[in-house]
Amino acid sequence: MHPYYSANKKKYDKQLRKLFSHIRSEIWTVFLCNADDIINETAEVFANEMLPEIPFVGGKKNSNDSSNLTMCCIGATFFIVGRRHNVPDEEAGRLLHIAWERSKKKVSPAVSRMIISMLNLTLVHKALRSFAEKSRRFAEQYPYAWLFEYAEPDDEYSVKIYCMKCGACKFLTEKGLGNIMPYLCNLDFVTAEKFGAPFYRNEVIAYGDKCCASLIKRTAPVVTDNFPPHGLRGDGLK
Repeated sequence: MHPYYSANKKKYDKQLRKLFSHIRSEIWTVFLCNADDIINETAEVFANEMLPEIPFVGGKKNSNDSSNLTMCCIGATFFIVGRRHNVPDEEAGRLLHIAWERSKKKVSPAVSRMIISMLNLTLVHKALRSFAEKSRRFAEQYPYAWLFEYAEPDDEYSVKIYCMKCGACKFLTEKGLGNIMPYLCNLDFVTAEKFGAPFYRNEVIAYGDKCCASLIKRTAPVVTDNFPPHGLRGDGLK
């Protein structure tokens, strides 16, 4: 286990337990087990089986990727435990979706409008370009780091960010968990919905595309029907 992850074990354990505490009743119904037992098992499997294998992607200096990778692995661990209890991936994915949805607070319409308007600021786009440039340096140094490309906004989209390499997809696919990626990727729609952001995506690496497109439309409704995963439904979003 990399020292960075070892030093943050308590933080990850707290994040995991807090996330799955939102679905105690659903866990009991689906697993037919005490929810605390399943949460404890998930925490143990993550700490003893998953965390020691997670590749280092820069730690604190690359906090975005480090956080994304560990959270994706926490989610993936829930599927591993589900399989050991004969819970179908579809059911584990549904429960993870509910847990994620309940863990995110919905911002007020006023705050949402403010956030969306800020996406048009030159300063914000300067930061997005810088973020993409930094990701290239991290991707060159760490094989499992994310690689992003920035594109200039246009009449349809106020934000256009393309992920050309996804560390979570690479790592979890190598572990034989590539088929659960749609459930993890789809959580971005849940987060965007909570912020009232018209987030759209029609390309995802996990579905065999060359990139993951993260797009914010200028004039479009917020996507609210986010389960089952869009890509599995074939509704044009991924």
